Amino acid sequence: MRPYQPHLISAILSEPWAIYEKFVLDQAITINHILKGDVLFEKGNPIEPVIKAIGGDGSGASEKETRNVAIITIAGTLTKNSQFCGPAGMKTIGQWIQDADNDSNVSGILLVIDSPGGTVNGTEELGNIIKDTKKPIIAFVDDLAASAAYWLASQCDEIIANNSTAQVGSIGVLTSFVDAQPALEREGYVFHTVTAPQSTDKVKTWNQLRASDYEEYKENVLRPLADKFITAVKAGRGDIDEKYFTANIYFAKDVIGSLVDSIGTLQSAIDRVVELSAENSNSSNTNTKMSKPEYKRLAQASGVEAFETADGSITLQADQAAAVESALEAHETQVADLLKKGNDSSNQQARITELEGQLQTANDKIAELSKSAGAESASITKEIDGNDDSDNDSFYARFNKLKKQ
Repeated sequence: MRPYQPHLISAILSEPWAIYEKFVLDQAITINHILKGDVLFEKGNPIEPVIKAIGGDGSGASEKETRNVAIITIAGTLTKNSQFCGPAGMKTIGQWIQDADNDSNVSGILLVIDSPGGTVNGTEELGNIIKDTKKPIIAFVDDLAASAAYWLASQCDEIIANNSTAQVGSIGVLTSFVDAQPALEREGYVFHTVTAPQSTDKVKTWNQLRASDYEEYKENVLRPLADKFITAVKAGRGDIDEKYFTANIYFAKDVIGSLVDSIGTLQSAIDRVVELSAENSNSSNTNTKMSKPEYKRLAQASGVEAFETADGSITLQADQAAAVESALEAHETQVADLLKKGNDSSNQQARITELEGQLQTANDKIAELSKSAGAESASITKEIDGNDDSDNDSFYARFNKLKKQ
């Protein structure tokens, strides 16, 4: 047994969290005992991945061919590193997913998620691993996928909830801390903080937080983390309503088609992985995740974040079609302007060539006159120019002026 968990205590005290706040409040007493060091942790083992064979005998699959699905559990509070008492850390889960993705005997991956979220540290890395898998990967929400856990689910190909009241969302970031210094000072402890002369900002943020001045921390730390969270969800789930990004939590039945794709059983989720795997096998790239066209330029012209589709079809609303039409017209105008500028440039180059030829003719004439008997008094006059004296801007008039100078 260990009386405390250093990684867990450090995370509780100092790290930003993407976690459902109600869970934090519900666990406040337990957290207090952990911080006081009067909790003993027994060594535990994480829930290891399970490989389930589907098909062959005709059960649970539309294909006769046997397909292996890797079932990986993501449960409880998520931390970057694995805990002594058993829960697998996000680094370990990421390695499991990569191993399954690289295993030629595995056709697809199912993540069974029942988690309120966890630390921000480790979430983005695990999310990227999920996003980059070559094989089909589906999230099965087993009652709860909140905050960091939903971040991970959103990077899967699809999200299936186990029932209508499964909870998803809480797309947001928070931090909390305990300032125990006043209580310790009352017991006689004396705190001294000494910083290097150059380290003027070393304790600035901490002092602001202790003084209940949270604005700078919110803007410089929490806002960028929340923006990154929202960006990841948008990339994974496509163009969903901004109302879901206020960190509220929702029942699955109320967000079908946005935060979740469907409601089903664990077996139906496994079957869906097999189905996607079969579709991939029928494509040119075996065991490669089906591409999701984003139509980025069309989305930009339509005024939306992105279009994503697995079947190659999209739907444009009337206002989006009008926006595309307007963008195409603007593009045609720009092309016409560029062509016109190109023609103008060609005309200017032709004029330059003409003037250079005239200059060479003038130089030849000067050389010829210099060789003649009266060369010293020779000059280019209006007769050579062929223009009136009033035309002071003619080529030869300007040339004569330069020659005299």
